[in-house]
Amino acid sequence: MNYLPVIRTSFFLVVPTFLFLLFLPAPHANAADESVARKLIDHSCSNCHRFEGEAKSRFELRAPDLMWAGVKFQRPWLVRWLMGKEDNVYQKNYRWDISQTPINHPALTKEQAEAMADYFEKHLQDPRVKKDAIDLSQFTELHAQFGRELFKKHSCTGCHQIMEDDEKLGGPQSVAFFNTGKRLNKDWIYRFNSNPPDFVPHSGEFVADVSGLGLYYITGFLATEGDPDFQYYEPWKSEHFQNASTERGATIYKEYCAQCHGAEGKGDGPAASGLDPKPAVHSELPLNIYPEDYLYNVIYYGGKAVGKSPYMPYWGLTLGDQGVADVIAYLRETFKGN
Repeated sequence: MNYLPVIRTSFFLVVPTFLFLLFLPAPHANAADESVARKLIDHSCSNCHRFEGEAKSRFELRAPDLMWAGVKFQRPWLVRWLMGKEDNVYQKNYRWDISQTPINHPALTKEQAEAMADYFEKHLQDPRVKKDAIDLSQFTELHAQFGRELFKKHSCTGCHQIMEDDEKLGGPQSVAFFNTGKRLNKDWIYRFNSNPPDFVPHSGEFVADVSGLGLYYITGFLATEGDPDFQYYEPWKSEHFQNASTERGATIYKEYCAQCHGAEGKGDGPAASGLDPKPAVHSELPLNIYPEDYLYNVIYYGGKAVGKSPYMPYWGLTLGDQGVADVIAYLRETFKGN
């Protein structure tokens, strides 16, 4: 009867070993995937694309450079595009000087596309593109509108198309920007926008004269364009509004608002006599029922931001979020249209 311990000992040796082997990854799985990508690159992709070297003019290339593709594209879009499930991003041809007929990219299988996306992420990085170089956690819907307007103001639509009122707007000479929020990584957009010729020299790319804030707006616009899942920040729901003080707001109103709107909100401040259109008469308005986002935007970003008088300054930089929240609390409590 001494065989039971032997069996028991064998069982407790074998089972852990079996479980250990069971949960081991398949041998050389990553190596196999990488070999798929490497074979595609060597025998197909590199016939048109470059995967290393310094940036060159598009007029010296056959197709866009991909040495930074790992930080440029969002993986889900890239996989779909490689499988032929996304529209061509060039409305004409990348080399429009040779042909203006768009070229359809060869479609890969899902396995091949996944392998290529893995390879790009692992090997095709660019140290100039810094992770989280731009923070969009407080990017608002109005910021996106500012970015859109700046994009048009600086003539970017001369070469790039965007969607406006469900129609294509702009020239189709270069890459289209219909769904950049799902296609491009925000940090890539930010670095590229900082100086496009770093990546496409002598290629007709334009360096816009924008401020740091303007660059933030334009980058944010492109990084959210066509992405219905992006959650815009709503500052009127922040802790500043939860902690708003009508008493502090009254002081701010006296120091900043009364000079135009008057001490009692009757639109008779000392500046009012020379203004046309005249300042809003707060004492006659039911500001307690005005939408909070409207009040925030008109005070923080000024009258022009919401289609009102250009004489209304943008007070956000002066008052800060807490000051804006405080003065809105005062307006709501004081002016109710009666």
